[in-house]
Amino acid sequence: MIFKFWAALLLSVSSCHATVTVYTTFGTASSVAAALPVATSGAYNQEVLTPPVPPTGLEQQWDVTVQPANTLTNLSIPQRGNFIGFSVELSVVGQVLGLNSTYLQPPFLNHLANIKERAGAGPIVRIGGNTQDQSTMFDNTFPDKFGNPQMITKYQPLVNGNPTGTPIVEFAVELFYAMSNISKLINTEWYFGLQFIDPYNNSNAMEVGTVIQEVLGSSLLSLQVGNEPDLYAGHDKRPSNYSMQDYFNEFSFYMESVQSSSIPNKKLFLGPSVATGTWSCQQVIDAGYLTEFGSYLNYWGMHYPNDNCPGLQQLTAQEVLPTYLTHNSALTFSQEFAPITAEVMSAGLPLAILESNTASCGGFPGLSDAFTSSLWAIDNALMLAATNISTFLLHVGGHNDNYNPFTPPPTNISGSYGWTTGAVYYAALAVAETFGSSNASQIIDMNLPSEFRPGYAIYENGSPTRVALINYASDDTGASDYDAVIQIAGTTVPDHVSVRYLAAPSVSEKYNITWAGQTLGGQFESDGRLKGTLETQTIECDQTNNQCIVPMRAPSFALVFLTDDAVTRSTAPQGSSAVTFATTVTKGKNNRPVINPSILATMNGGGGPNYSRILGSTGKAAPNAGIGSLSLVPALGSLVAVVGCVLAIQGLMD
Repeated sequence: MIFKFWAALLLSVSSCHATVTVYTTFGTASSVAAALPVATSGAYNQEVLTPPVPPTGLEQQWDVTVQPANTLTNLSIPQRGNFIGFSVELSVVGQVLGLNSTYLQPPFLNHLANIKERAGAGPIVRIGGNTQDQSTMFDNTFPDKFGNPQMITKYQPLVNGNPTGTPIVEFAVELFYAMSNISKLINTEWYFGLQFIDPYNNSNAMEVGTVIQEVLGSSLLSLQVGNEPDLYAGHDKRPSNYSMQDYFNEFSFYMESVQSSSIPNKKLFLGPSVATGTWSCQQVIDAGYLTEFGSYLNYWGMHYPNDNCPGLQQLTAQEVLPTYLTHNSALTFSQEFAPITAEVMSAGLPLAILESNTASCGGFPGLSDAFTSSLWAIDNALMLAATNISTFLLHVGGHNDNYNPFTPPPTNISGSYGWTTGAVYYAALAVAETFGSSNASQIIDMNLPSEFRPGYAIYENGSPTRVALINYASDDTGASDYDAVIQIAGTTVPDHVSVRYLAAPSVSEKYNITWAGQTLGGQFESDGRLKGTLETQTIECDQTNNQCIVPMRAPSFALVFLTDDAVTRSTAPQGSSAVTFATTVTKGKNNRPVINPSILATMNGGGGPNYSRILGSTGKAAPNAGIGSLSLVPALGSLVAVVGCVLAIQGLMD
């Protein structure tokens, strides 16, 4: 084994954090014995689907008329550019976020920074999923076989009837310091899922709620209680006769425990997080959930549009592909929540799609990791925003999942290969620019006459500023291309519009995808930074005939800016002005790191300079003990601060 150390330098940051160190596993190494896992894992599957036959009978000129805001009664609530965020499965935080609060992953930070730079607001990340329900917090970290302190460990139970194969997870308080450091770097906001496998034995969960609020402060949006309880019986987490009333009884006991706990903010919880499967959100409300528990909540959470878990009557990816390439998919998903939105909002609760993607249980190979998912996610996000949902989080699972927005390489090749950015990630960039950085964007579905050519109008402070258009057809002959003829009712169009395209050769394309001419590369090629030159096309308008003609290739998404100010509010800094987390190799003798001993002598231990809490009630038994209390581990704070900025060195094993 080679002990490799990589350095990460935070570039062009206006204010640097001397107590935050950033690490990576991305770089170049000499050789790797293991073959690439291209055929064995969902994240690297080689499935390429056949695109559906393009629709016929559609006009090649398509009228798109933007109505004045004062004539519209169904504009959405103001939306933020960070509308699309990410849900990270608790069991994979060690690979995605980093080994611990000192070892953070620059590719992860870069993927988040891309959103922040466009949205004018920090990205939203949820930590949780199926593995949250069987999780336990400890005060100590967990050493890997080389002695490196890890913030998480996991193992499979002897009997696991869950179709998702959910492991049991143990995590250290260190996880919260990693999250806090990420927030300091990128203003990230967090949801976190609490254990709910045994709601009547919840003392550890109460400790979690207390500590995470103390560490994250205002960066913590909400704590999720229960993950898809409508699926508990089917996933072997409860008896087969488990009912909604049973869930209510458990939730009630949990909230009583919160009231008697030391959790500072006792109204910082999210529920019911149903998967719109066995129980609908409307059924949960009708049964009294909002009335009984609304005073404890600050968010209402929901999950996936489609279930693809084992044990169901499953269709193949090829069979379901056409259903993802139509606006009807977005309409159907949003209509699940339309009946409850007004009632939930009247109770003062924003609505969040806390975990979603093309389908649950990893999605579909060749679909969830292809350009289909890019267009699907954009359409669904914009439609949800138009119906007053506040957040849409794309789930990040392990290497067996097809739908990941981004995937770190397997550990045994992590020193030689980069991350893989999934096709669905590009939707987050496109939607961030669709709403921009004003935090005042309102959106409406334009109800265009074809399900294969949806469009949305976006307004800021009462004025139309952007139009978002999708061409779902996959056709390389040009026969399904069309011209969108944009007009603005009641006024003259501007003398020009600016356009950015999300483009790929086909809906089945996985990596040859560009947003405004830039790409994140192919399999094992990404470090989270966009490559290429930003392309914004200027199209002259015909003010005499009051129209702007925007070409729409098949397939593609186009974001049309009606004003130059709108372009500015949606544009991330470029070149040296961009906030990125770069990686370079730093090695010493025998591939060991070169670190000034005086720096090592002054490291901040225990997860940061303010850490003092020891959780005696959560100690582990000796046979499985970690390396000790965080207060006794001097390697978990700042490694090095150079000229007040962040320079980092990380060690991971192949």
